[in-house]
Amino acid sequence: MKKTLLLAAVAAVAVYVAGDVAASSAYDGYSYLDQAISELSAFGSPVRPLMMTVILVHNVLLLAFGIGLLLVAKRKSVWWIGALQIAQFVLVGIATHTFWAMSSRDRATGFNDTMHIVLSGVFSLLVVAMMALSAVAYPGWFRRYSLVTIVVVVAFGIASSVAMRGIEQNDTPWAGGFERINAYAYFAWLVALAVMVIRHELGTVQGRAPNLKPTSSAGRR
Repeated sequence: MKKTLLLAAVAAVAVYVAGDVAASSAYDGYSYLDQAISELSAFGSPVRPLMMTVILVHNVLLLAFGIGLLLVAKRKSVWWIGALQIAQFVLVGIATHTFWAMSSRDRATGFNDTMHIVLSGVFSLLVVAMMALSAVAYPGWFRRYSLVTIVVVVAFGIASSVAMRGIEQNDTPWAGGFERINAYAYFAWLVALAVMVIRHELGTVQGRAPNLKPTSSAGRR
């Protein structure tokens, strides 16, 4: 059961990627490179029902992953990643694209657009915090990978935000491309994290050598 909960992160990524491709293809006139992912679930989007279903399933799977992290964590940093993953679901996971979804380009902006930006910012902070905690939990190549991913996520998140400033003029070149590099780098990290947790947290339960298991509370990261 614990391994299934942890593998929910992989399923969450697969669902979102498939939904992104399917919704983008079904949205007539939508530009995969020049329009934001959030425009698929925006108020007024013809594919909003499809993308909302994808986002709901994606977030429920990530909630399961967060619960799995709490159940198997032998390091405090891993436990905190699970706690933040659950907090992400509660605070921004669903609300960002339901009550506070952005408005389509052909609609007037409102308070929902402001809240969408705010919640997206909170989501980004939680993601960076989880990546930093994972770097603390697992030294070596995964630490370097997590730190590089933080740089990629932050850099392309900023690039996407700058590109979206021209949305009122319907001029947002590469906004979608930048955002997808940001999002897919995060997704790749999620999959890698799930594998690391299964190997080092759950692996010792299944008989693996407990080389990373702390011997005392002082040894926990």
